[in-house]
Amino acid sequence: MERPRVVFLGTGGALNPERYQASMLVQAAGTSVLLDVGGGLGVVRRLLACQVDPLSVRHVFLSHRHLDHVGGLEPLLWYMFYDAFRTGSPPPPVDVYALPGSATAIRATLAAADASADRAFGERLSWRTPAAGAEVKLDGGATLTLVGVDHLPPGGEAAACVITADGVRVAYSGDTRPCDALVEAARGADLLIHEVGGTDARAELLHRVGHSTAADAGRIAARAGVRVLAMFHTPAPIWVSPGDMLAEARRHAPGVEVFLSEDGQTLTL
Repeated sequence: MERPRVVFLGTGGALNPERYQASMLVQAAGTSVLLDVGGGLGVVRRLLACQVDPLSVRHVFLSHRHLDHVGGLEPLLWYMFYDAFRTGSPPPPVDVYALPGSATAIRATLAAADASADRAFGERLSWRTPAAGAEVKLDGGATLTLVGVDHLPPGGEAAACVITADGVRVAYSGDTRPCDALVEAARGADLLIHEVGGTDARAELLHRVGHSTAADAGRIAARAGVRVLAMFHTPAPIWVSPGDMLAEARRHAPGVEVFLSEDGQTLTL
């Protein structure tokens, strides 16, 4: 049996020109789950570059409404639709998961842009809006649980998620300030994928705009007792040194394996 693996498709923040925007692929229990889809056609480019067939994607988790996390949905769906058409097959069934308010906002954005991939997919595309804390069953015995976290806008919805499959637990933060709910949800996880926007030198600014520092990520990993911490949402190096972020997180997470994820990196669990 193949072990679960995570492919880090895009690991950059919204304004990092050297990295693709946020998107991770979890492959486990015979299924594939995308965690956010970055912006534009980047998610398709990264899937192909990592030798993953976009048509293999069955589940898409969207953490919140911001376009650096959800802007790639329409291009991804259209690519899947036309690639299936090329082979003479219907598009595969795809389930999209988001908290209810986020799903409403994302679909309204797509409608305002006259996006039509959802109409092309028809009943093969399902929007699913589980409440925070509800466990959703996926293929092969895998489960997905959404966790409410603390990002922007004030009063808007943002979610982390936890995937359990083949005895492995993967937690993904989406965008968030330090959040106790995420600590509890990630407790004992094999892997925590946590956003980072800089070091504690800019903690006040980062917290004000709904993000975390490297020290925050390390502290959360340590409190949750996770085995591995992978940081993502990395800002451009002209603003902060990647080495400084890595060192800061490691200081606050003794006993945790910590790394700064890179586009195209693969981790087998």
